[in-house]
Amino acid sequence: MELHAVRISVRGPHAPMLPATSVKVADHQVVLLTGYPGAGHVAASLGLSGRLKPDTGSVRIDGLDDLAALRRRVAVVDAPGITEPDDALPVQTVVGEELAIAGRKAGRKAVLEWLNEHDAAEHADKRFEHLPVAVRTRLLTELTVARADIQVVILTMPDRHGGDPHGWYELGRSLAADGYGVIITCADASARLLDIKAARMGETDQPDPIQVAPVAPVEPVTPIDEEDEADEVEKEA
Repeated sequence: MELHAVRISVRGPHAPMLPATSVKVADHQVVLLTGYPGAGHVAASLGLSGRLKPDTGSVRIDGLDDLAALRRRVAVVDAPGITEPDDALPVQTVVGEELAIAGRKAGRKAVLEWLNEHDAAEHADKRFEHLPVAVRTRLLTELTVARADIQVVILTMPDRHGGDPHGWYELGRSLAADGYGVIITCADASARLLDIKAARMGETDQPDPIQVAPVAPVEPVTPIDEEDEADEVEKEA
């Protein structure tokens, strides 16, 4: 899979929201896309995912200029005013809604089981806004990739919540190791703290994406035959 945006831009009512920007990402890659905090991050996320048609340029996935395919295969996580959850809702309510969107069981029992499997059962009754920053981003991302067909994940301004950028960056690398293409929009300061050469909004000549090695397959354990084990014990004796 490859997502490739060429010179996409989005005009705002008074000024450009997103100046001409090119960016690409493929399986097992992470891209930091930096820009001044504001509407440009949302415009970039929506344009790259087919949820907003850019005023100029094109976005292709596997060479196809197909908005429906982009919307199906590219997910936007926690975009302000778009995909971010209502912070006043309990965590279990948000999880239930997201599981339902993913076509998964979303009753109370299923939600609590999901939270337990993802080491977050202790947060079930909290308001979503009271989640630790790292937990918030991780849960929303894991709920997003529970959907079928997702191949590209766009984390939108995770640094706006504060916290250590290494947390969401390692989350992005983990997703890439699992085979996703990952784009993280963030402030320039976050990229500097991470000491990573980032792509920039408003530029078309960008550094190469960060390549992440696939997760190594787990070698199956060969069961030991009881007779063979007894023979080994006799030899050692």
